[in-house]
Amino acid sequence: MSSSWQATQVDALLGLNYTYVALVTLWVYDYILCLPDAVTFLAESRWGLGTFLYLTCSHLPLPFISLNMLVVFQPDVPLHLCRSYNIANTYVGIVLMLCAECIFVIRAYAVWERGRWFAAVEIFAVVAYLVPISFSLQQFNSRVPEPCWIPGISGYLDAETSSRIFVAFGLLATAELQTLLLLLYRAVKYHGNRGINNRLIRGLMKDNLLYCGCGFVFSLSVILTTFFLPFPVGHLVAECQVVVQALLVTRMHRNFWRTDRASCGIATDISLTTWMVGALDFT
Repeated sequence: MSSSWQATQVDALLGLNYTYVALVTLWVYDYILCLPDAVTFLAESRWGLGTFLYLTCSHLPLPFISLNMLVVFQPDVPLHLCRSYNIANTYVGIVLMLCAECIFVIRAYAVWERGRWFAAVEIFAVVAYLVPISFSLQQFNSRVPEPCWIPGISGYLDAETSSRIFVAFGLLATAELQTLLLLLYRAVKYHGNRGINNRLIRGLMKDNLLYCGCGFVFSLSVILTTFFLPFPVGHLVAECQVVVQALLVTRMHRNFWRTDRASCGIATDISLTTWMVGALDFT
């Protein structure tokens, strides 16, 4: 009975490999589908920090996914090489998520009328979140006994190793929630009904709600699957989170740019340029 259950578990976890293939297919399909729209955006928009963040979020998933495939589909490579793949995959994911979060931080900075104190607080917050997240994931990589695995062979993580995942993804969800609350507070308190009726600010709120909600659900799923299920399941959810949120933020950035262009022919207080043009061309 026990051996039969273990065999079933191995077969089920081996099936996770198909999910990794599906994730790669999703990103490639979305990239090709959105390529004309992306070229138009890059050709006609003003270049600034936001554009470079957008480019990072739209292209960095390729090396991230490639490193992930090397980790998952080559369980027999030497341990030192496998661990190097895993560490590189982790740091590419950190950079990717950092750029995605910074796009929303810059939006909040523009809504807060480019206050220097707000910029200082946000820079401090980014560093305060980034350092413990990076440290926790680095500690996690150093403690995982089998950095390359055949799903079903690597089992549950011990409590101390799992805690590194809980800290990293808990802080990520908190950072996203903080950015959402700052934007919501400013829109309601200082813009009042005029701000909520502004369709660009409504678009900002909708994007932040969707992105933050998606990130919170994914982060909670990573924590729960790591706690209750074998580690390969939690790893898969974490990889999906990075790719899906990168797809979300690039689509949102292009859609927001189109909304601004559509607003240029109507009342000036509704146009993005009236309250974001001074943000050093960040968006």
